[in-house]
Amino acid sequence: MKVIVTGTGDAFSNRRFGSSALIQTSEGFVAIDCPPACLAMYRQASETSGIQINPGSIHDLLITHLHVDHAGGLETLGFYRRYKAPGNGLAGLWAAPAVMDRMWERLAPSMDGRMFSDKPKTSLEDFFKPGLLDLECRTKVANLEVRVRWTAHAVPTVGMLISDGTATLGWSGDTEFLEEHAQWLSEADLIVHECGESAKHATWAELSTLPLELQNRMHLLHVPDEVTLPEGPMVCLNDGDVLDITSPVTDSA
Repeated sequence: MKVIVTGTGDAFSNRRFGSSALIQTSEGFVAIDCPPACLAMYRQASETSGIQINPGSIHDLLITHLHVDHAGGLETLGFYRRYKAPGNGLAGLWAAPAVMDRMWERLAPSMDGRMFSDKPKTSLEDFFKPGLLDLECRTKVANLEVRVRWTAHAVPTVGMLISDGTATLGWSGDTEFLEEHAQWLSEADLIVHECGESAKHATWAELSTLPLELQNRMHLLHVPDEVTLPEGPMVCLNDGDVLDITSPVTDSA
């Protein structure tokens, strides 16, 4: 599995894009979250990673929650696909039920074409193909299988286990430190965990209490610009990093 880390910043970063990623699949890119300035973000990630990223051909988007640093680019991408790249069809837009319930409520004021007392002219389905991420079982997205669970954050938010059949990525989503969440993510071959160092977010001190074997598989993002984390086994990610995730080879004898 190849993952392009498109952003590593938090909501207040003025140096980095919002924490997000693209997963390469045989059907196209699958995005994890879609922060503001997403077109500039994809251009910069393409230049840094050396992997060509066409926003018009993103196949699906997985949205962890509706905070602006994670979902603020959906309006841009929806309009881009509708008016700049209409030949590529609609991208799938996936979220857990409590997140999807308010998706159009968030987007409608700028996307439904309503003028004063007019009726709405468009709906979410005019811009995306919405789908629900099942909290009880795996959801098929492109050629991936996605499992989700709720985190502890300020609004409904999910973490994810994403598998392509050969390797699994764990994505914490925004969350306070929860040992049970980290243990759930431990099934992954590589874990990307937030480290927001503030209320409603995990801290390095808390994450460093996890077993060393787990820390060795953990990469961090969502770190505030002004914070320098201590040296240790958990690796800090940068915008444009590429992660090649493989499952360890086990001896079946």
